[in-house]
Amino acid sequence: MKKFFFAVLFLFSFSTYASHIVGGELTYIYLGNNTYEFTLSLYRDCLPPGQGGGNPSALLADDPAYISIFNGSSFFAFDSIFSSGSFTVPTNFSNDCITNPPATCLNRLQFKFIKVLPASNNPYTIVTQRCCRNQTINNILDPGTTGATYSCTVPPKNVVCNNSAVFTNYPPQIICVNNPFVYDHSAIDPDGDSLNYYFCNAYQGGDANDPKPALFGNLPFLSTVNYRTPYSPTNPMGGNPTLKIDAKMGVITGTPNIQGRFVVNVCCDEYRNGVVINTSKREFQFVVTNCSKTVVANIPQYSDEFNTYIVNCKSYTVNFVNLSTGGFDFHWDFGVPGINDDTSNAFQP
Repeated sequence: MKKFFFAVLFLFSFSTYASHIVGGELTYIYLGNNTYEFTLSLYRDCLPPGQGGGNPSALLADDPAYISIFNGSSFFAFDSIFSSGSFTVPTNFSNDCITNPPATCLNRLQFKFIKVLPASNNPYTIVTQRCCRNQTINNILDPGTTGATYSCTVPPKNVVCNNSAVFTNYPPQIICVNNPFVYDHSAIDPDGDSLNYYFCNAYQGGDANDPKPALFGNLPFLSTVNYRTPYSPTNPMGGNPTLKIDAKMGVITGTPNIQGRFVVNVCCDEYRNGVVINTSKREFQFVVTNCSKTVVANIPQYSDEFNTYIVNCKSYTVNFVNLSTGGFDFHWDFGVPGINDDTSNAFQP
């Protein structure tokens, strides 16, 4: 009777595993004596279902998380970990000129657990999987039935100890289309290891039939998500110029030119003595929207060269044309190197 009830409940609950996963990351600190404290952050869409958010039953099913640990390729341990807290992530968007910011709600479900990992010649891999992602994602195929994998690696014993690098800032939840974008995605490494940043693959994990798999046996093969053309792990959302990340500084720049929701995965390699000992990863989503501005700074462009007002002067005087709207005060800075008085507060200097 119990088995029959479980089967009926699973079929009834299929729709409760609605798409709601926005991203995640898995990090650790070394406590000494082969003991590590791990932190899993699972980012989830918490808008009401009527506004495109996740089903409340699906959000509840995220807790506990299933954590599997592998020594080399061999199974080492499995744990069912209950969360240590749930937090609303700030939007990181503040612009008084924007009148129509979209509704957003991002929740971070945090799991902390401590494990003793005996010294080994093999690395330890810690893995968790959860399905499914937002159905409205633009840059991957079948996102509503595609799960996610979050993992980290503890180096073998020839590396005395390691703490994973930790990203310092939350990603912004709202980006304005056709506007230059700058975001500091750098990390801090407690060990002082050299860090190198790049866009990398996002991985599948779990499906609608098994949305929160318990992983046993050997270390599973991880399949990357299927990107829509022309997107890829290294070109996650296009743009003009395209989105890029500075390998040394971790700063993301670009001008998104297509509205929508895009999965972005950033990897941060930790180098010690010239060798990569761990890769910290954070997967998240950028929401690019058409922002309506109450104040628009605008001057015409009289040349074919981007962002150039005028290129051919017959005298030393240039009369600027101001097409800006919504403003009451104006301040111009003409960017002459080495001086601070190359400014004007006139409407059209």
